[in-house]
Amino acid sequence: MDFRTSTLIKTVQSLYNPYHEMDIRHFTEKMTELYKEAKKDTNLKLLRQRAELTQRELAELAEVPLRTIQQYEQRQKNINRAQAETLARIAKQLYCNIEDLLEKF
Repeated sequence: MDFRTSTLIKTVQSLYNPYHEMDIRHFTEKMTELYKEAKKDTNLKLLRQRAELTQRELAELAEVPLRTIQQYEQRQKNINRAQAETLARIAKQLYCNIEDLLEKF
């Protein structure tokens, strides 16, 4: 187990006392919040940067409005609820699978 994984496990364990009596909905909301704090950038942003594309370039290549790309990257819109066709066009331009674009929270 690497240092980062060990630290993550210790962080989750430290949450037991304050959160173990929460109902599942509150617990899930809190874990989602912590995930977003720990992972500042979305998968879309990381993949776009790896492809060395600007938001505008990706939007043009994928034929998706620039504002949509921005909203997905800023988590103002949930990419997990995007239309399959939109995800397919973005994934094609980023040379990745649709699943790679989705957020795991």
